[in-house]
This record gives sequence, C-alpha cells and structure tokens, in this order.
Amino acid sequence: MTATMMSVELIKADSLTVDSLELGDFISYNDEIVEVIFIESDSTGDNYDVEVVNDFGEKEVIQFAFNEEVDWYVYLD
Repeated sequence: MTATMMSVELIKADSLTVDSLELGDFISYNDEIVEVIFIESDSTGDNYDVEVVNDFGEKEVIQFAFNEEVDWYVYLD
C-alpha cells in the first residue's frame, strides 16, 4: 500500500480585530503564519496577550491593543 501525502494550503481569508480571534486560528506575524494557542485580555479589555506557536514549535507571547487587526488564514480544501 502506498502512502499519499496531501498538500494543504493556507490562504488569507480576512483581517480580524484581536478580540475576534479564537484558539486554533492561524494569523500572520513576523512574516510567517502562526497558530493561536492562548488569548488573555487585561482587566480593562484594552490589551490582549496572544500566545502563538510556529511550525518549529517555538512559542511567543504578543501583546496587541484591542483595535489592532491581524491577517487571518484558513485552509484551502
């Protein structure tokens, strides 16, 4: 039996404000596409800490203002 590798492509679907993000979303950051793994807002709701992971498993926490927009990516079937 032969193994078949499927190539999956991510495409930019929209630009979202940070408060619209959900866990598992893919966003563009520092010229690469990363996955959102944690979201937390401060007590005022003005700032969001978003933890992301890249393809190499490297994690980073990014701080966004509530009104900032990020490019949102989805898989193309």
